[in-house]
Amino acid sequence: MQSNHLISVSDFCVYHRIEFSFVELLEQQGLVETITVERTVYIEPDQLGRLEKFVRLHQDLAIHPEDLDVVNDLLERVEDLQSQIVQLQNRLLFYER
Repeated sequence: MQSNHLISVSDFCVYHRIEFSFVELLEQQGLVETITVERTVYIEPDQLGRLEKFVRLHQDLAIHPEDLDVVNDLLERVEDLQSQIVQLQNRLLFYER
């Protein structure tokens, strides 16, 4: 795989002022995926937003890295419930006409 479209985890950590171990922990928890090319660890561009979300949760809300999987699960459930509400509202509107 070509590394020219990948983002170096080292650069990401320097830019966001986080430890490399933070990204490793997220990968161990299955929250993000990394790729190793010639002993350099990268993330794909589609993982960038997800990783930045975890960094913000950790830095802005002081959520421990070990708890981010629980917070992520809860956020996904909320998004699913919101989607279901929209679907139900649309069905209700259909039957009200």
